[in-house]
Amino acid sequence: MLDSNKIYDRIDYLRVVNQEQMIDRSRIRDIMNGGEAGVHALLGKSINVEYHELPAPNLFLTALERFAQKLGRSPDLKVDIVNQKDSERAKKKSEKLERIVMAYDKNQKLNMQLPQVGRWLPGYGFVVWVVKHKKDRDGNPYPYAELRDPFSCYPGYFGNDQQPKELAIITRVPHKILADQYPEAKPYIYAQEDNDGFQNAYSALMDGNDKSGSWASSTGHGKVVVEYMNEDGTYVYLPENKKTIDYMENPLKSGPCFVIAKRYSFDQMQSQFQHITGLMANMAKINILGTIAMEDAVFTETNIIGEIESGKYRKGRFAVNYLTPGSQVSKPVNNLPYQLFQQVDRLERHLRLGAAYPVSDDGQSPNSFVTGRGLEELGQSASLHVREYQSVLANALEELDAKRLEYDESMFGNTRKPIAGFHKGTAYRENYTPSVDIKEFYNTRRVYGVMAGFDEPQKIITGLQLKQQGIIDTQTLQENMDGLDNITKIQQRISAEKAETVLFESLMAQAAQGDPKATMAAIEIRKNPQNMTRIMDKFYTPEEPTMTEEEMLLAQQQAAGVPQGPVAEPDIASVLAGLAGGGPVAWY
Repeated sequence: MLDSNKIYDRIDYLRVVNQEQMIDRSRIRDIMNGGEAGVHALLGKSINVEYHELPAPNLFLTALERFAQKLGRSPDLKVDIVNQKDSERAKKKSEKLERIVMAYDKNQKLNMQLPQVGRWLPGYGFVVWVVKHKKDRDGNPYPYAELRDPFSCYPGYFGNDQQPKELAIITRVPHKILADQYPEAKPYIYAQEDNDGFQNAYSALMDGNDKSGSWASSTGHGKVVVEYMNEDGTYVYLPENKKTIDYMENPLKSGPCFVIAKRYSFDQMQSQFQHITGLMANMAKINILGTIAMEDAVFTETNIIGEIESGKYRKGRFAVNYLTPGSQVSKPVNNLPYQLFQQVDRLERHLRLGAAYPVSDDGQSPNSFVTGRGLEELGQSASLHVREYQSVLANALEELDAKRLEYDESMFGNTRKPIAGFHKGTAYRENYTPSVDIKEFYNTRRVYGVMAGFDEPQKIITGLQLKQQGIIDTQTLQENMDGLDNITKIQQRISAEKAETVLFESLMAQAAQGDPKATMAAIEIRKNPQNMTRIMDKFYTPEEPTMTEEEMLLAQQQAAGVPQGPVAEPDIASVLAGLAGGGPVAWY
């Protein structure tokens, strides 16, 4: 466990390491949010014109939205069989582990986090999950992965596993909220800040962090709070007072209680759009200059050579000006250079190339790409970026699964807890005990489908082609379609529909051949088409045969064990012989 001075030193180190990246994050954040802050972040004071909105299409934001739409779908969860010697038992254990992790995802609403992840990962270059625990509505504890705003996060050095060993999350928290959460620390929370040394270390940091989102105060009011996490645990630290107000020991043996997904870059953690902000700034400048030029062309000045009797030149529809003899009036013609618009188009193409944002994502098809091959090449760059991000997210989610399973077993090993959800087309509700059902098995696989990242038209066309070529089956195609979450039920409905079609065609064929029963059924279907299934069930259900009274009597006798068939009358000799012998007389 670190003392307050050591924590201060580690936080200051992380601040210095991330200081340059923080400047870039602030700029990207302001551009994405637009408004005056976006204008200043993009143009600075290069043009002395006031704009309250960006004077150019925000291609960064639209590209980010398209990426988020492609990355917002959760990859499929798979747990491999853990014991080949006992495959059936191992399969059941694997399926139960899948249901446990799916319950984690449901409780923390992972499907709602991923669209935000799809914006932050390309925008900031990384996203952060912090593993802790919460309670469900029934009071049962479960591991919870909290998605944190990367703007406030300061990770340490990334190792070969693409995971740092320490992380600082720096925010401003209103004094009352902080005091309610840590009442024993009120003397420090409301104390006068010790600005000696704090300003030197944190002034630049907090100038930018005052605009942070999440639950931090956007007004700059509140206490600076740092959550410092390493392999030992989590420290809640007040840097202004150099005081630790809380410490939570790390229950994990595998590393710190956080997971970071970081996009691949050369040697720095940076946004996908960081290297093309200059292009967008130039595009905005040209748009501004074009607007000024058009205003000048419309509202040109008036040049008068000579004198006006009134001393003032009047403009308007019914204006009359009296000029002295020999005076001349002229208005210069300001034509916009066509190269201006060519440059705007050129910058847009460069921006789209750098942002991996093809025009096809907007539903456009340029004339230069008239073939299917051309369209395929147009979106190839974006597809490669999406696949790379999917790889990053899949690895991060696997690491997150492992930490949640380990956290659950470590913190609540002997606690019997209920889970419920939907797995492979079947609803489930069951109980599990982490020490028994997890039992130090933390490995999962997160797999994106064969058509992940495609838009829906591309999925349908590509999926049908792959199915036709025998590469995938119908179920795989269904699993890769958005909105088809109950594949089992859909397949049952398809089978029932096919069977119903065959039966209906058979019924109509019999009716066409003159079968009176089939004809009546067809007429009834025509009158009541909504009852077609019930009518066909009645038609194809065989009727029980009607029995006569003799047949019913015979059936009753058979049930009673009375032998059936014709009874032969005994002759007189047989009767006398039976009487003489003293034995019974056989009458049958």
